[in-house]
Amino acid sequence: MMSKHAFAYFLSHGVPALVSFASIAIFTRMLSPEEYGMYALVFAIAGMINAVVFEWLKLSLLRYYPRYKEDIRFFETIKLSFLGLVAATLVVGVVTMFFFQGKDFSPVFILLTLLFSWTQSWNSLNLTLMRAKLSPKSYGMLAFSRTTLGLVLGTAFIYAGFAEIGLLVGLMVAFWITLLRPTLKYWKLGINVQAFQKEYMQQFLKYGMPLTITLLLSVVIHNSDRLIIDYLLNTSATGIYSVTYDLSEQTIFTLMMVINLAAYPIAVKVMEDKGELAAYEQVKKNTSLIFLVAIPAVTGFVLISANVANLFLGESFREDALTLIPYIAIGALLKGFKLYCVDIMFHLKQKTALQIYPVIGAALLNIGLNFWLIPQYGIEGAAMATVAAYAVAVIISWIIVHIQIHSLPFPVIDFIKVMIASIIMGLALWPLQDNIGVLALILQLASGGIAFVLAAILLNLMNARNIVWKKWKKQTGR
Repeated sequence: MMSKHAFAYFLSHGVPALVSFASIAIFTRMLSPEEYGMYALVFAIAGMINAVVFEWLKLSLLRYYPRYKEDIRFFETIKLSFLGLVAATLVVGVVTMFFFQGKDFSPVFILLTLLFSWTQSWNSLNLTLMRAKLSPKSYGMLAFSRTTLGLVLGTAFIYAGFAEIGLLVGLMVAFWITLLRPTLKYWKLGINVQAFQKEYMQQFLKYGMPLTITLLLSVVIHNSDRLIIDYLLNTSATGIYSVTYDLSEQTIFTLMMVINLAAYPIAVKVMEDKGELAAYEQVKKNTSLIFLVAIPAVTGFVLISANVANLFLGESFREDALTLIPYIAIGALLKGFKLYCVDIMFHLKQKTALQIYPVIGAALLNIGLNFWLIPQYGIEGAAMATVAAYAVAVIISWIIVHIQIHSLPFPVIDFIKVMIASIIMGLALWPLQDNIGVLALILQLASGGIAFVLAAILLNLMNARNIVWKKWKKQTGR
């Protein structure tokens, strides 16, 4: 079941990711680093608002949907809570506008940030509902249509001369158009205040509020470097760092996210139906599959980074990108492992408050290292700080899980085999790493993929050799 859903989510998330890569290639050729940097700042601040204000509601929907999916009051409670949070952030935005007016807090900047935050959050809530329904097809249609329309409208508005503001407006219009159908289908337009359930909200708060703190701190690790770069260096440096981060992390993290999108609801269902031990075994299988995808992806991405930068980034972004990509790719791997292989244990046991401690340590370390390393190494220092912060977060989280919940179901044998297969793949890619161009990229991907698959079969990674042997016997009739 998981492999079926994982493949579906690969199509539904992978295709939009390809469109996103095209967006980066186009936008970095149409915008200057400074203009892209301003867009990145709005994106980063909106992400922080989403994490502290809205994300807990999305996670509560995912966690409790299997239990309350037949109760209309559950959906009304979610919807009314979302509208209340929109109103609260609007009040905060107005206060900010009056008391902190200036170049960086202009009314236009604040309005765009709030609108972008609300729009992203409502989109995430709808995607989460489709994920909870185990409906990757609907998920993919929404993600693909929004990403494609965003590329078209964003490009059109930039071409019309509206620069980064045009890009933001184009992306938001794409969100609104594509969200109209799921909003009418799942949430309706009316508001039924009588259906609001205090008991449900108490459950959401108990489960979600610890996650709010955790997610805020996670976003601090993810986005604080951009704000500090803008403060210590300039907006242009922020743009270069942000686009490289987006390209690199999106490549690695999307692959890991795809597996988790399919795997997490199944782990929750196993926990509800069969108990803890069965759920932990499922987590171990999930982790093996994540390693199978992520580790070779990091290896290959780092080795062919010169070609990736040449194809997907504008000329003014490329030189610094080559320095940043290895750090960001490793950081994305650590981040995904923590979120999808370690933190899942906190979610299954509903002990999300324990997640706060490792992220506090990592966030403080990240901020401190940014202020120390950026003046010395520039934007490369920010990338170093991110890797160190995620490494510390993984170590502390692993220790807490082991002490407070259960020994982490870590697939040691599969991990070793994936590492060996990735090294073999790296050796195959090494002579091709400096080749540039579309045909070179195809050759690099094909060579690396074939080398990894052959190594996986040779090592019988995740029973690959036995699976191939059985299919061969079935086809040949032996």
